Amino acid sequence: MKNYEPLGKHIKLVDIRNTESVTDNVLGINIDKYFMPSVANVIGTDLSKYKLLHKGLFACNPMHVGRDKRLPVALYEDDSPAIVSPAYFMFDNIDPDVLNAEYLMMWFRRPEFDRLCWLKTDGSVRGGITWDDLCRLEVPVIPYEEQLHIVKNYRVITDRIDLKRRINDNLLSQAQTYFSLFFSDKGIGKPLPKGWKVAKVGDYCVENVANLSKADTFDTILYLDTGSIKSNYIVELQELNLLTDEIPSRAKRKVAHGDIIYSTVRPNLRHYGLLHNPPENFIVSTGFAVLHNKGLEVTNEFLFMWLTTESIIEYLQAVAENSVSTYPSLNISDLMNVRIIVPDTEVLERITHFLTSIFTAISENNRQIQMLTRSLDTLLPRLLSSY
Repeated sequence: MKNYEPLGKHIKLVDIRNTESVTDNVLGINIDKYFMPSVANVIGTDLSKYKLLHKGLFACNPMHVGRDKRLPVALYEDDSPAIVSPAYFMFDNIDPDVLNAEYLMMWFRRPEFDRLCWLKTDGSVRGGITWDDLCRLEVPVIPYEEQLHIVKNYRVITDRIDLKRRINDNLLSQAQTYFSLFFSDKGIGKPLPKGWKVAKVGDYCVENVANLSKADTFDTILYLDTGSIKSNYIVELQELNLLTDEIPSRAKRKVAHGDIIYSTVRPNLRHYGLLHNPPENFIVSTGFAVLHNKGLEVTNEFLFMWLTTESIIEYLQAVAENSVSTYPSLNISDLMNVRIIVPDTEVLERITHFLTSIFTAISENNRQIQMLTRSLDTLLPRLLSSY
């Protein structure tokens, strides 16, 4: 038997500040309700005013609910503390023996919860939600043992997702290690083996400037912004209806299989990725430089490995910091002019074969992660319907 009770009966605001500079690890929350490294510029910011997160606390961004039609809220589960914006609500579960924190977080991820939050938004431009309105929302409180049963079933899927992500991290590490073996003792300006040469990224790429247009027949887009991908891992992907949703002005750039997307702001944040068979309606922000392979002797994977090596990232960050933009920024020519070493045909084929197999495996794991994530949206309603 489900007993719906006001959320405010079970949570309380917590306001602990980073006054002793415990950490400088600033986090944000994506619309999929997970913590992620903040994309805000905090250089020169007084981090002692930020709220200090400890394991077991919740945080949410109440400011953009009307715009995004979701409340970004997450349960902090790491042992090491972190900080969030002073504008966030940070709250705790009053009685963990009555309402399980993981069960509550599952409820926060339900589309029904986001719909109710959206209906409570105020009249500001982006539509925020107040603490009082959040507390008035109701949550189903079922017997505690049943909550644990639901959480256990939920964890089966989330543990599988975490495993796939760890496998992908390991695969990418293998690719980086293997790639570096061939170039660790080589350098621009040093003598190279016979058949090896120095080239530029632009020798093998053009910029993909295809934009979303009225000629496109799909009604929805999958939109990826620059802060929503980290080291080839997508942490947030918005599905937007072109007929009813507010479409960000930067949501314009169409992409193709094998395109390399590279944020032009602060290269050291590693907002880049290699796209594998993106759907037709996959749109990325114009804040990305989109590099499309000309189909010559080197593969997309080979170019991606060069552009994401530590030395190249450091070089691009230095270039960006010398720009006249508000933020350290690149332009497409900066990426095209990056010099790389291309080995002879035999070595290049060995590297290509290895990298192709690695990135094919990463792509398959990402596909399974997406399927598992979608299944979570239907799991909680099915489990709750039995009580």
